[in-house]
Amino acid sequence: MLLNQFNAVRHVKPFKPLVVEKMTLISDVSDTVERWLKVQTLWTNLVSVFTSGDIAKQMPTESKMFKKINTQWLKIMERAAEGKNVIKVCTNDLLRNSLGGLQDGLEIC
Repeated sequence: MLLNQFNAVRHVKPFKPLVVEKMTLISDVSDTVERWLKVQTLWTNLVSVFTSGDIAKQMPTESKMFKKINTQWLKIMERAAEGKNVIKVCTNDLLRNSLGGLQDGLEIC
């Protein structure tokens, strides 16, 4: 919000490119975090379902799909923990490209 306000001021001209760049960066990070939270919510709801033996046996196809997604998700979370900087983690193309597929797969499961 502050960058938007700053961008509207007429004295921003010398800093306009930097302000626009930062606004775009923050918007991209926000979008990535929102998608990340959706995937995390879906994963959290399904992890207990597919790690218990009964349901996994009754739904072998979905269970197999979830295991692949789970492996990917855990790798993403490990990398994020190593990164410790939300902007660097969220601007990683691998993360941004992976979240869409993970979300779709979890919704199918």
